[in-house]
Amino acid sequence: MAPRQCTPVLSQLPKTSVQDLQRLHSRVERRRRKPQNKRPPEYYQNLIKEHDKVKAVIQNDYSDATKDNVSIIRGKFIRFCNDQLGTNWRIVIQDCSRGTVLGFLRHIYDNDRVNKRGAMQQYLAQFGMLFNQENGHLLDSNDRKEALKYLDTFGLDNTVKSKPVLGVDDLLLLLHFHWARDTSTFPTERHRVQFAFILLLLSGTGCRPAELVDATKKRKEGARLGDKDHEAVDDNILAADKSDDNFGTGRNKDVDGRDENNLTGISEGGVEKDARRFNALCYEDVRLLIVRSPNSGERDVLAMEVTLAHHKGHKKRPKPTVFFFTEVDEPICCPITHLISLALADNAFEAPSLSTPQRVFEHKTKLKTPIFRRDEQTALTYHQLRDSLIRLGRAAGLKETLTSYCFRRGTANVVDSTATEAVRDQVMRHNAKSAVFNGAYINERVRFDVQSAVLERPSADGVLRMLTHMSLMRDPRAPVHVPDDVLAAFPPDHHITALEQQREQLKVGIYRIQGRDVEAEVRQLTAAIGSARSRWRKIISEEYRADYFRRRPTEDIERQNGGQEEESYVEPVIQHQIPERMQLAELMCTHITKISAQDAIHRRIQAAELMQALCDCQEVAPRYQLQPRLPPRTMFKEESPEVGPLAPVIPLVCGKSQCIFCIGDESKSYEQRNYVIVIYETTFSTSSHMSSQYFL
Repeated sequence: MAPRQCTPVLSQLPKTSVQDLQRLHSRVERRRRKPQNKRPPEYYQNLIKEHDKVKAVIQNDYSDATKDNVSIIRGKFIRFCNDQLGTNWRIVIQDCSRGTVLGFLRHIYDNDRVNKRGAMQQYLAQFGMLFNQENGHLLDSNDRKEALKYLDTFGLDNTVKSKPVLGVDDLLLLLHFHWARDTSTFPTERHRVQFAFILLLLSGTGCRPAELVDATKKRKEGARLGDKDHEAVDDNILAADKSDDNFGTGRNKDVDGRDENNLTGISEGGVEKDARRFNALCYEDVRLLIVRSPNSGERDVLAMEVTLAHHKGHKKRPKPTVFFFTEVDEPICCPITHLISLALADNAFEAPSLSTPQRVFEHKTKLKTPIFRRDEQTALTYHQLRDSLIRLGRAAGLKETLTSYCFRRGTANVVDSTATEAVRDQVMRHNAKSAVFNGAYINERVRFDVQSAVLERPSADGVLRMLTHMSLMRDPRAPVHVPDDVLAAFPPDHHITALEQQREQLKVGIYRIQGRDVEAEVRQLTAAIGSARSRWRKIISEEYRADYFRRRPTEDIERQNGGQEEESYVEPVIQHQIPERMQLAELMCTHITKISAQDAIHRRIQAAELMQALCDCQEVAPRYQLQPRLPPRTMFKEESPEVGPLAPVIPLVCGKSQCIFCIGDESKSYEQRNYVIVIYETTFSTSSHMSSQYFL
């Protein structure tokens, strides 16, 4: 093929705006050398004396989750010392003997809901951190070994949960179900698009969920920690440290005469700090590239570069990893198509002409915007991602619980079978030669046909690959919710009944408790009752679903041996409310074997356009829908009138039982906007609907 003809163009530098000059100035100032501090010899002498003391301890900079765990174990130890020993907990922990450790473990076992040995081991490890924090040295190793042996006398459950591994067939199953069969609703349809993008990134990078979404925990309030004395002591120590920071030498100043305590990075005026607002994947972490194809004569290739920096331990040992993605012919498996649709919906491209997928770099004001969000200003949290994964796995009929680590284990096992150990550790963000993969991520189902190797016959790799994935026991007939009659057959829970009786005794028949002396205690009991009911329903649901998977094979075998007709599963007909989703599901779930490169590009462009349009839509929850009534059948055959399709008509005048906000919401479908007219029967219900949906 003839070489490309390039037209010579005069090289011109781009125009520099005021904002560009400010950013350039900020980057230059950040690279300025650190100022030197001139300290007198007395400073270092006092520093040595201070840290040579026996009780001088530099506190560990734990994460927020670790601080919460230490606070919880501190509260348990305080209650143990107050109720059982009658002594201040700080005196006890400073002279903590082996018997004290064993007695504290027995106290936790007797008073807490602990059934697993691993939970008690975790409590012991947290107590070791508390001991180290208070005494400045580790708990005696012999005492720790004796405590572990003492745990064996409790008779705790030592079984290990299964660690399912998700393969490519499982991924295609979940994506197909997500686009075509899922009947659940999201706050907006943008959540549906970004959830599919998350599934592709989880399987394509093997990352933890905290590298994509915001996984920061909400810190517990100080009143809930149960250690006000400890907080007061910490405040006094902190104040003493601040007042004696320079050990009697006065406030130090650097060579320029500036106060060192006022130096936070660069103290130049007008310097912009490049700080992240969200601990999640943002647009600045993703870069789209156009790469010239290595095969001459072919079109340029669109690639995507994703930098994952929020890995485990990134605050102490930052080790960002860069992953590359290329175009995939199938739009359902192409992460670049999903990213382009989300970026176009967010107006994240800086070039104004990039408004459609046919004209595809990020806008500077959108660089720090999270890609996966709850709304315009808040990043998607880990709990929302976890709940969506669990819901999708249950609705798809998987036996095991679907979590983000199913994707991570699947990616790790695939990379381990094809790449070197160094590449595998890099993908998983593991330290070199740490053997973490062999201990925690390797597939518990052996991925090798040992029987065929022993018998020296050809291995059944296809069957073995199917047997090692989590979709082996998939059953779409599995119940998602427990029937009401099954819930009614269960006897009332004694713990919940006791809490309700205690609340009724406090209320003494009074309905309104606001402003009364028992208000705080009644509200606390109400919250405890709600948590207990949710926990009880969750246990019943899990056991009912597990019992179905245990009983179903036996019932099918008995039905087949008894000569009964085999029950055939008929997939329910799914009718989506939004037309764009119907078109997108048909496009995504249609597999074409022989397709040209130009047709594949056209399919991806069409999918991106539909996803971009879908991001602006909103689906109504099923409880607000009203199924249309079918007209009664007539005994006579009627001829169809020869008229064209009529355009949907929205009434201009609203009645008293009609919601003006719903009827004017263009993000909803035509059927949803018209159904609102007949849903509300009275003016009171219409007002209640408006108050709950639009005025809160």
